[in-house]
Amino acid sequence: MFDLEMNRVLVGSKREMSKEELADIIRKTGKPSILACDVNPAPNLLLKLASYFNTRIFIPDRDMGDREKSELVKGMEFSNEHEMDAAAAAMKAFRFYENKLRQIDRILREKGLSERAGEIKHLVLNNTSLSNALLRIDIEREIEAPRIRSREESKIDLESKNRQIKDMLDCNIELKRAVERLENENAALSVKIKFMEKGVFERLARDREMRKKEIEIMRLKQMHHVKSRVDLKEPAEKKLGINLEGIIEDYRKKHKHL
Repeated sequence: MFDLEMNRVLVGSKREMSKEELADIIRKTGKPSILACDVNPAPNLLLKLASYFNTRIFIPDRDMGDREKSELVKGMEFSNEHEMDAAAAAMKAFRFYENKLRQIDRILREKGLSERAGEIKHLVLNNTSLSNALLRIDIEREIEAPRIRSREESKIDLESKNRQIKDMLDCNIELKRAVERLENENAALSVKIKFMEKGVFERLARDREMRKKEIEIMRLKQMHHVKSRVDLKEPAEKKLGINLEGIIEDYRKKHKHL
């Protein structure tokens, strides 16, 4: 695990960890902004974790190769290959979003909000526009900051309205996350369906080929059976190579005087 500045927070591995075990470890270090993997499609366990935390998943266009992984984690040390794979996936995800994160840093410095960088980056990475994320921060600051309200303002509970807006923004964020989660699940299912369809088509092709061979074998057997029957009906003289008509004609010539 890395923070949004790509500082190493935790790296480890364990055989056959359940979703609950992994979720507990992640939860102890904070709420994840993004989950990443090194293969496409994403493993089912990662999809379940993303659903549990309602967090975006980074999936590479194709399975990451060993050379690419080594270059991404150059200079880091790991206990095993699994740790290196996880770190390489995190680095690739960071590289993908790096320009956006640097842009957020610049804008927050200009607005004097650098101390809220982690929170705003988390919102933007999970489908909240930067403008909405900044609006949410402004609303929270307005709610928290004490001020003298005029008589006219006292007629309206601004704090209540502000909280309603904040709740609406939260709801919008959750909806966007849910849509993305469903899109990820749909993409994973589409890949599985393609593999299944490919297997079905290959099996049907094999069946068709086998059927053609069976029909050809039956045809050859029938031809052999017919030929055998024709051979049995041939006259004995033909089988033995004897010309009976010729013998009878010779006999008649020799005994004309009789």
